[in-house]
Amino acid sequence: PPELPPQVPTTDKSSLLDSFSAWKLPHVDLPSPPPTDAITSTLDDLVASLDQWLTSFSSSSSSSSLSPLPPSTTKILEQLPPELSVDTITTMLTTFFATTWHVEAIAAFALGNLFIQWINSPLDFSQAPFEPGTDTYSPEKSDAFYQNRPLMVLKRLIKLGTISSAFTTGLLFDWLVLGKLLKDDEYTALKRAEPRRAKEALRLCEQLGPTFIKLGQALSIRTDLVPEAYALELRALQDAVPPFSTELAQTILKKEFGVNDLSSIFSELTNQPVASASVGQVYRGILASDGITEVAVKVQ
Repeated sequence: PPELPPQVPTTDKSSLLDSFSAWKLPHVDLPSPPPTDAITSTLDDLVASLDQWLTSFSSSSSSSSLSPLPPSTTKILEQLPPELSVDTITTMLTTFFATTWHVEAIAAFALGNLFIQWINSPLDFSQAPFEPGTDTYSPEKSDAFYQNRPLMVLKRLIKLGTISSAFTTGLLFDWLVLGKLLKDDEYTALKRAEPRRAKEALRLCEQLGPTFIKLGQALSIRTDLVPEAYALELRALQDAVPPFSTELAQTILKKEFGVNDLSSIFSELTNQPVASASVGQVYRGILASDGITEVAVKVQ
């Protein structure tokens, strides 16, 4: 602006406000705002009118048949501020809806986001066919449970494929392209990548859950089936799997012992497990009965 307000100490709030209230822009005449009720009424009428226009557009067979804004809508728009002119809004809406790929792109992104959220949502085992335990598993009940839940099976398969796709694609490329197709009988690229891919296999087993951790444990002692680099990495699954929370472990112990306070059973119990595997972890404790007997407490 050509003129600035006089300097006023920032600590003097009332003087500062008075100064700006008296300050006039010589070339700008700001209108007073219309009543709130008038704005609300105008916008409600605008929404209703535009809804009718879009409905007629969606029922048309071609985007080229898009009609001009109806007179009722134009009349409403004329009541809005000059920055939102009839021509401006007509051009904006016509451009957006005449090129249908805008709508298709938004729909595709929305559907993709919903699909990812569905894949990453936890599986519902609230109606599991049998209770947890070492002697409750039934193959027949398990088979019937999953046959009645094909979407759960599909969701799990998609998630498994998504998590492991980078690993399997890289392995296949080294073996098929750099090995077989390029006539490398020694499979040099495949062997060179073994230490790195073995670490990836370990992380995958941990991500994919107890079933794959059990599989990794079994393969860790089968160097006749997997390269030695893989077996060495997978041996970490025998006692160094990321543990579940100690709070959950203590809840399980209280339930198993039938007590509300574990101090009646143990005078000491470590806060963190000393070892953890696929379905259980071990804590070090001292029995409360004599205060000296050390025990290993395995929680599954």
